[in-house]
Amino acid sequence: MAQGPDFKLVVRDVQAGDDAVWVGVAGVLGLDELQLLTEAVAQLAQGEDGTRRVVLDLSGVSYCSRDSAFALWGMCAGFEAMGVRARLAEVSTMARIAVVGARLNKRFSFLER
Repeated sequence: MAQGPDFKLVVRDVQAGDDAVWVGVAGVLGLDELQLLTEAVAQLAQGEDGTRRVVLDLSGVSYCSRDSAFALWGMCAGFEAMGVRARLAEVSTMARIAVVGARLNKRFSFLER
């Protein structure tokens, strides 16, 4: 599928559970979009009860480069360093190809619903 500038990453679903905030995204996971996603996750992770866990559902990601996979891992590692547990769940085929191609599949924390 050809990607155009109008097909960007969008947050399609946010669910606040007892133990985490689940964020579902769809579209192109590029470096610019990752910056916006980082800002959104930072706002969602500021829980009042001290539970600071975010799970990203990447099943709707239509494109992800290796650079984006590294940036995504950096985002998750950065949040971990700040006390926010960031996990991935339901990764699309395109995102999984980028993660495996970048040899990051063992560095990410995956979580099942």
